[in-house]
Amino acid sequence: MKLGVVALGTMGLLGLSSVAFAQTPPARKGFQMDIRTGWSMPMGTAFGSGQGLDLSDTRLWEITSGHVPFILDIGAKLMPKLFVGGYFGLGFGGAGGKTLDACNASHSDCSTLDLHFGVEAQYHILPAGSVNPWIGYGLGFESFGLSQSANGISRTTTLTGFEFARFMGGVDFRITRVFGVGPFIDLSMASFSRIGDGDNSQSIDQTRTHSWLTLGARFVFFP
Repeated sequence: MKLGVVALGTMGLLGLSSVAFAQTPPARKGFQMDIRTGWSMPMGTAFGSGQGLDLSDTRLWEITSGHVPFILDIGAKLMPKLFVGGYFGLGFGGAGGKTLDACNASHSDCSTLDLHFGVEAQYHILPAGSVNPWIGYGLGFESFGLSQSANGISRTTTLTGFEFARFMGGVDFRITRVFGVGPFIDLSMASFSRIGDGDNSQSIDQTRTHSWLTLGARFVFFP
């Protein structure tokens, strides 16, 4: 009796596995896009001292507490394992650390906005699998802004520069042929080269490297 139950259970599992594998979307080429979101944590230093700006500390986490990012990746799979395209991201956040203390002391409303865009390539390890790990690399441009508003007067400090590395990776759960979802991790590395305050803009003499570490979920179309 027990042997029969085990045999029936084994046959049932094999049957379900066969159905599951039969329903796995085939590997595909062509258009693909995704939207990624989560939380971005600032690391590193925005620039060296001596720029004459009213910032209490130039370490990035002392300027902003972090961002909620919305990143769009759009392009095409030239082959099932290779995606080539571009990325465009916006991160929304508030002041952090010593900058937040200064905003509170002056009764100012402070916010930060981070823009990223560039080109990228992704390598998909199991493009025909229902679970598909992937890794990627990109490079591009970053623009970061700190806005302060008090008594009807607004001021924005903008930092811009080259994003020389964006390492990314994750796992796609390919639910259907047109949709998948999964976790991702993203580390961008950049160096600001110019700073602007209102109508004034100048080169940064003492450049530094900073990073954003992003964790979140990726919603992919045509995985």
